[in-house]
Amino acid sequence: MKKKVAIIGAGFGGLSAAAYLSRDGYDVTVFEKNNQPGGRAIVYKSKGFTFDMGPSWYMMPDVFEDFFSDFESYHSKYYHLKKLVPSYRVYNSTSHHDVRPLDEGGLGLFDDLEAGSAEQVKQLLKKTSKEYQHIRDHLLEKDYISPIDVIDSKALSMLANPELFRSYHARIKKTSRNEDIQKILEFMTVFMGGSPQNIPGVYSLLSHVDLGLGIWYPMGGFGTVAKAFESVAKQQGATVVYNAEVTKIHTTQHLASHLEVNGEKLHFDAIVANADYHHVETQLVPKNYQMYPERYWRKKVLSPSAMLVYLGVTKKVPGLLHHTMFFDADWHGHFDQVFNKKEWSSRPLFYIANPSKTDTTVAPKGYENIVMLAPLANGLNPSDAQVNELVESLIARIEAHTKTTISDSLAVKKVVMMDFFADTFNAYKGNAFGLAHTLGQSAMFRPRMQSRKLRNLFYVGQYTNPGTGVPMVVLSGKIVARVVGERIHT
Repeated sequence: MKKKVAIIGAGFGGLSAAAYLSRDGYDVTVFEKNNQPGGRAIVYKSKGFTFDMGPSWYMMPDVFEDFFSDFESYHSKYYHLKKLVPSYRVYNSTSHHDVRPLDEGGLGLFDDLEAGSAEQVKQLLKKTSKEYQHIRDHLLEKDYISPIDVIDSKALSMLANPELFRSYHARIKKTSRNEDIQKILEFMTVFMGGSPQNIPGVYSLLSHVDLGLGIWYPMGGFGTVAKAFESVAKQQGATVVYNAEVTKIHTTQHLASHLEVNGEKLHFDAIVANADYHHVETQLVPKNYQMYPERYWRKKVLSPSAMLVYLGVTKKVPGLLHHTMFFDADWHGHFDQVFNKKEWSSRPLFYIANPSKTDTTVAPKGYENIVMLAPLANGLNPSDAQVNELVESLIARIEAHTKTTISDSLAVKKVVMMDFFADTFNAYKGNAFGLAHTLGQSAMFRPRMQSRKLRNLFYVGQYTNPGTGVPMVVLSGKIVARVVGERIHT
């Protein structure tokens, strides 16, 4: 008889794990508290607009291709990919720049900004390309439960380069002193849940991900990708149940024996949690089986939270690309507010996804689908007046740069804050991306994939290795499936 495995959460980590475990002969059931797949990549529809509520940057396409290849398939069976050229636009206070991938003439911008910088950026990208491949081959797909994973000589060979352990900002400063260039090369630290000052230089490989691999868009939005992963998991034999909230993990003799789902007690041989790690440990598992006490979590550096604003605009907005960055504010001051001072920012850096520039299916004809994201500190409790004032100020900044009034042309206006992340995803303190990728919270220093106290309880997703972002979470699903297979035999 097949061993029964329950997966809590139908995010990308849970669906990835479900596909691999089902392929390997397990009877897999995925329980999702919400009514659609994708976890934070859920979709909001209103008045003919389709909004990706979470991830909007399709990066590291090689990870997705590897996933589909493992099941003898291709992404093109489920969705079409389009490379974005330019990748994105950056607005500063008095100018804007369009950033292109290397194979589309991307280096030219850097010489325009600072004579001789193109060669410096080229050398950085040459290094980060090698680092990316090395990390993909020797670091990303490890569970770090076994000491062998920690002392792997090929992985340790990178430790000889001290610049990888200085701050991300320190490494970028060696490439260019031009502030506009630094911003272009540094902003992706937000995707790692940190700032350029607290993320180690090794993550400058994101420059290769951005300028080397390029930024892509799955036609139909990220919801199509989530449905593709769900389809693969089901084709392998997994069952996915929606509107199914797990409220308790029952235990016996150092084993997780049952899940309580919508009031029903169900037995499983193993459980994989794709839910918020802190939530599982503090709310689902009995206190005596917690690995990480509350003091552990209080010491952790969390990713920021965010304000997300979904706008259905009843006109076209020139001056915006599919992705547009607004860096017309105090760069270092905003990061300091979010990560150090933990205070409300009235003029944050922010970003816009405008997929209707690429995809005619996400908005009615002649209209624009706009999502604004502003990183904010965790644990804030802003007043309605503060939130409204911030939303209006961001819209005003868009209008000023694009010279187009949109505030009088809004068919849809929806705002979500940290309480949305906490309520919808049980996110600890309303964070958006889990743990930040500081030096002390990377690789073997992230929370374990297997519980030390419950032999058949496992974890997958943004808190575990390899970390935050959809590609990393997809890889975590593959890793945890292997770990389960090594410890719970079919």
